[in-house]
Amino acid sequence: MDDRVEPFTDGQALAWLLARPQAQIETTISDLARRWGWNRTKVLRRLRRWAADGHIVRALEPSGRSVITAMSSSVHPTSSVNNTAPIVATNKSPVHLAEQDEHRLVRPQPAPGSRAIFRITASVGFAALASVIAWFGIRINAWYGGTLGKTPEASSLIAGLSVSADVLALFLPGAARTLWVEGHRAGSGVAWALWTITIVITLMATVGFAALNIADTTAVRGKIAAESMALRTRLDRLRAERATITETRPVTSIEAKLQRAQPSAAAVWRATAGCRDVTLPESGQACAAVLALRQALGTAQRRDTLDADLRDAETQLARLPAVTTADPQAETAAQLVNWATFGLAKLAADDIRMARIAEMALMPQIAGLVLMLAAILWPSGRPQAPR
Repeated sequence: MDDRVEPFTDGQALAWLLARPQAQIETTISDLARRWGWNRTKVLRRLRRWAADGHIVRALEPSGRSVITAMSSSVHPTSSVNNTAPIVATNKSPVHLAEQDEHRLVRPQPAPGSRAIFRITASVGFAALASVIAWFGIRINAWYGGTLGKTPEASSLIAGLSVSADVLALFLPGAARTLWVEGHRAGSGVAWALWTITIVITLMATVGFAALNIADTTAVRGKIAAESMALRTRLDRLRAERATITETRPVTSIEAKLQRAQPSAAAVWRATAGCRDVTLPESGQACAAVLALRQALGTAQRRDTLDADLRDAETQLARLPAVTTADPQAETAAQLVNWATFGLAKLAADDIRMARIAEMALMPQIAGLVLMLAAILWPSGRPQAPR
């Protein structure tokens, strides 16, 4: 740190930069502003002027740091600046200040190594991931936008508007960061404001897509689960009733025995209306065999009906998909959270459903931020001379 009490003049600042010709100074606008006692705007303007005059070469890294190369130390600082005041505002010369901070600001351009390879790989990976996320987000919003139109032309217009908002949301974060680094704070704020607006538009489309498709899917699964539950309940009832029937003889066999037993009740047959209106003990004794066979016949017929119903219900259940709940993910996740927190969380399946919709709606919106990270990670090249 220097012990200056007054700001640098233009000549002192340029002399400070030219103290090490052909060496590279990696610093930031804020750091230079603090050292020279200037504001950021003045630092940016002077650097651009000196670069245009050929005194320095300035390259901007993705991280926002500036790499400044002094082209020549023989150029008199006052040849390109308006302020020609002598360098008397410090008790240390600019050359001495540069030597004092050499270990931190001046260093040769590093050769490509493992760190550069990692940054390149990570940058390419993030860029590819951002492209994939953006592609799916664009498809989702285009599909949902197309469903809102009353006519094919209206559908295409709404879908095109949704796609435009997605593309804009993809590139705005990177543009906002670049404007911020270059000192255009107002422009960066406008870019972030536009990104916020486009995110709201795309969020609405993505929420509609997620809610519509998830609702339809869960409705279909819910219908299948309800049918499956009803069939299982019916099967349980039929099986319970079938288990109480012990009659094993076929219906035809019982009918044949009934025909043979009817003549034994001929004496009371007409008086009892065919052994159906038995009121006297004597008639009961005469019709006992007939009545027993008729009861066995009814039981056998019921048994055959239950067997047919069981086969039909089992066939219907086998044809249905193996679906037991409308939304197993939400229900299982809620149960898992409640179990893991010993009942303190008390989440319901509806909470998980809403969180899932929020996650699916927000995921496509991060493509622009991922692309911005890819730009930050990309290593800067060597400084180029101004054209």
